[in-house]
Amino acid sequence: MYLAYVKNVFDIFVVYYIIYRLILLIKGTRAINVVWGIFVLAVITALAKFLKLGATAWLLQQFWLAGIFLLIVVFQPEIRAALANIGSNPLGRILMPQEYKFIAELMEAVKFAAQKKTGMLIVLEQDMGLRDIVETGVRINGEVSRELLLTIFHSNTHLHDGAVIIANNRVVAAGCILPLTEQQELSKILGMRHRAALGLSEIADAIIITVSEETGLISIARNGRLQQAVAPKDLETMLYQLYRSKTEKALLRKGERPRQQPPQP
Repeated sequence: MYLAYVKNVFDIFVVYYIIYRLILLIKGTRAINVVWGIFVLAVITALAKFLKLGATAWLLQQFWLAGIFLLIVVFQPEIRAALANIGSNPLGRILMPQEYKFIAELMEAVKFAAQKKTGMLIVLEQDMGLRDIVETGVRINGEVSRELLLTIFHSNTHLHDGAVIIANNRVVAAGCILPLTEQQELSKILGMRHRAALGLSEIADAIIITVSEETGLISIARNGRLQQAVAPKDLETMLYQLYRSKTEKALLRKGERPRQQPPQP
C-alpha cells in the first residue's frame, strides 16, 4: 500500500516537472502565443465533439491530423533549444526588478547620445520574453551602465547598428535584429531604427527607445505606436512609474510590501 502511494506521488511529480519545464522553455519566446492559440482550438474541438457539431468537429479533426507536422516546423528553434537545455538549471530562476539604478544609468546614456547625435536602439523587455530576438545578436549579460551603452553604440563598434536588449535590469544582448514594421503610411524621413522599433512594438509588449543620429531626438515605440521628440525628463518619469508599478504588483502577488521606494526622477 505504501509503495503504491509513493509511486503515485512520484508519477505526479514527473508529470508536473515535465509540464513546468515545457512552460519555461517557451515562456521566453513568441511561441507562447501560438501555444495559447492551440489551447483555444483544443477547447473548441472538445466542445464541438461534446455538442455533436459534425461539420465543425470534422474540420478541426483534419487540422489536428496535419497540425503535428506543422508544429514541428513552427517550433523547430524551440525544440532544438529544448533538447540542448535538458538537464540544465532544473529549478529555473524567478527574477523580479529590485533596483532602479539601471534607469538612471540608461537615462544618462540616452541624454548623452541625444546631445552628441549618436544613434541608439534600446529594447526594454516587459512581460513577454524576447529570447528569439536575443538569439539574433551577441549575448552580453552585463550590468546596465552609461559607459557600456555608449560603447556599444559607438560608430566604430560592430554592434552599433543593432538593438540592445535589457531584461531584468541587465544588458542581455547587443547587435540584435528587430522585425521592421510594414506600415506604409509612415513618414519617409523615419530611419531603420524607428521602423525596427515600431515593428517590434507591434508584436511584443516591449518598450523600445530610439535616438536619431540625424536629429538627436528621442522616440518611444510601444503597443504599435511611435511617440517622437520625447523630452528626456518625460521618458525618465515614464520609466520610473512603469517599473514602480510592476514591482508593487509583483510584491502584492507575493504578499509582501516593498522594502524601499525607487527614487523620484
